Amino acid sequence: MFNRNTPPRTGHNNSSLSSSSQRSLKYRPDIDGLRAIAVISVVLFHAFPDSIFKSGFVGVDIFFVISGFLISTIIFRGMNERMGGKGEGKPFSFIDFYSRRVRRIFPSLIFCLMTFLVLGWFVLLPDEYSLFGKHTLGASAYVSNLLLWSEAGDYFQTASQTKPLLHLWSLGIEEQFYLIWPLVLFIAYKLNFNIFTLALVGALASFGFELHSVKGNPTAAFYSPFLRFWELMAGSILAWMKLYKSEMFAGLADRLAPYLSKVLLRDSSKVNGIRFCCNILSVLGLISILIGIFALSNKHFPGSKALYPVLGAVLMIAAGKDAFLNRYLLSNRVMVWFGLISYPLYIWHWPFLSFAWIVGGEMPELKVRIGCVVLAIVMSAATYYFVEPRLRWGRFGGYKAAGLLSAMVVVGITGYSIERHDGYAIRMDDPEQPMIESFNRIFYADSLRCISEIPDWKKLSDGFNLCRFQRESGENTIAIIGDSHANHLYPGLTALAGENEGIAVFPAGGALPLIGLQNGITPDRDPIGARYGHLLSEGFEYILSHKNISKVVLSHHPVASWQHVFDRENPENRDFNSILKDGFARTYEALTKADKEIYVVLDNPRFKNEAYSKCKSSVVLRPVSIPLFLSSKNANACSVKQSETAGREARDNWDHISRVMSAGYDNIHFIDLEQVFCENGTCSMLDNEGSILYMDTNHFNMNGSRYAAPFIYKNIRE
Repeated sequence: MFNRNTPPRTGHNNSSLSSSSQRSLKYRPDIDGLRAIAVISVVLFHAFPDSIFKSGFVGVDIFFVISGFLISTIIFRGMNERMGGKGEGKPFSFIDFYSRRVRRIFPSLIFCLMTFLVLGWFVLLPDEYSLFGKHTLGASAYVSNLLLWSEAGDYFQTASQTKPLLHLWSLGIEEQFYLIWPLVLFIAYKLNFNIFTLALVGALASFGFELHSVKGNPTAAFYSPFLRFWELMAGSILAWMKLYKSEMFAGLADRLAPYLSKVLLRDSSKVNGIRFCCNILSVLGLISILIGIFALSNKHFPGSKALYPVLGAVLMIAAGKDAFLNRYLLSNRVMVWFGLISYPLYIWHWPFLSFAWIVGGEMPELKVRIGCVVLAIVMSAATYYFVEPRLRWGRFGGYKAAGLLSAMVVVGITGYSIERHDGYAIRMDDPEQPMIESFNRIFYADSLRCISEIPDWKKLSDGFNLCRFQRESGENTIAIIGDSHANHLYPGLTALAGENEGIAVFPAGGALPLIGLQNGITPDRDPIGARYGHLLSEGFEYILSHKNISKVVLSHHPVASWQHVFDRENPENRDFNSILKDGFARTYEALTKADKEIYVVLDNPRFKNEAYSKCKSSVVLRPVSIPLFLSSKNANACSVKQSETAGREARDNWDHISRVMSAGYDNIHFIDLEQVFCENGTCSMLDNEGSILYMDTNHFNMNGSRYAAPFIYKNIRE
């Protein structure tokens, strides 16, 4: 960074690029070594999360700085030429820039995605393959971070292990930055803005908003591009300073070196001031990076904790290739080699580990994880030596870029098709599939009957939780109202409905079957909760106005609304339990006045993600046979202690309040589904024949709905 060569001034102000900036961007092996540190830390964190590399995820932050530094250097130099500089480089061209980006990043990603699309066809179950298709579509459009953000999933939670393309969130951040940054710089040069001031203000604003969000909305702080841009802009600022302010820093180093050397060295008489300061920067940078890799926790990350890897990377790059650590550690041949394959290695390593986790239902054995890492290194080397050179370099760059874009579109369409067709269940030898398809045809007709009466359910619902009438309006005798846990009772109850019975279901995602209540804090802050609350209000209006409905089943998954409820009829009330009590009181009173029998469902067990994954792996047959060393070896994988099921506090609270508020009523009954799935303090996800009853951690599949229906009818028909 400290360079005595001063760029000659041009007609622009200090923020403009000088012609001398067009000197060729010399290769720096130490930056490849820094890439090696970044990718190795990420790979070891993913493969061995309980090892000393407990915060190796910060390698991505190092990548951001490196990318911002290198790409911004190219942009600055090209912009200078475009704006009238007289250097040796080519003027910046948006077409050329993005053509080079496509040839740089598309080959490895396309190769990897195509490989795992094929592998997934033979290995993944329909729901897993459908999710993989969805994430493939997101990855092909470089919006993985936005997709994962919309799923409201924590990057560090266990469930993330079953998302093979989780790691591609960082590519989304980078490419979104490079869609915006060149255009911003182009406008800034046209308007003669100070580039350093612009970059600094942008970086500080991004960092400030991230600090504000990291505790209140950690998912946004992690995945939002605007809250992560400061890390790339740190590299951009360094690139600008290195190009145009190196003389100033060289002078500063000359002035500081005598004082620093007297403090730190025994004999300071023969010290080269600039080199001495570069060595200090390099040492401080490495210390900062090592703190980031080994000493941070993932709580409230990134936030201020990201400063360790970001500043560490900035200092090591600023130190230059001749600093002692940069020359002898980072420029080591092994480090440089890993740096050269760092991009394909980052792309390949996580899908292998994630597939192994999915198939086994739990963290793979140590030997399996080691095997995945070795296989990822082999595939990365093959990609680097045999795939990338043919597509990245040589003639016909424009045609290659167009071909790669077309190939990526095909990959994206393939992912969309897989999601659209629910993971192509036809691959599976599933005896339930014909029945599911038959039910789906019936359910479609059932939903049309309801929507003709309540059109809002088609307009406002999520498309999955549609209201349905088993019989024509006026002929149904039992109504189920609530959230998706009302919806998953419908198949079993309709299958066993008597000749004089008919089922109507009114479900809305996460909605409470209590009059006046909605999921969320306020209607403004939770518009989806308000929308679904409105749907259930219409459902209650229908139930109360139709005398043929004599029995009403209230079904809700308490975890969905735990500590997160708003009372539309008493907006000032913020006490959660008080709101629930008011909601139960209104609902009981209104239904009782309408001569309805009320049945409150006490929810089925909710299992933790790890438990469900283990169970599914141990009992569900995959499209092809899985080697035993990859499969779950837990003989009791589908049984969990009742006290260890998930969401106990929310369920017990719902149980307690619903019973307390029923005092004085003789038309209120309780249906405890844990009596169906739990025995002697242990809950199971299997029926007596060993078939799985759940489609995820808390929703029934068709088999589970039919399994619970006889117990529900036993209570209703008494």
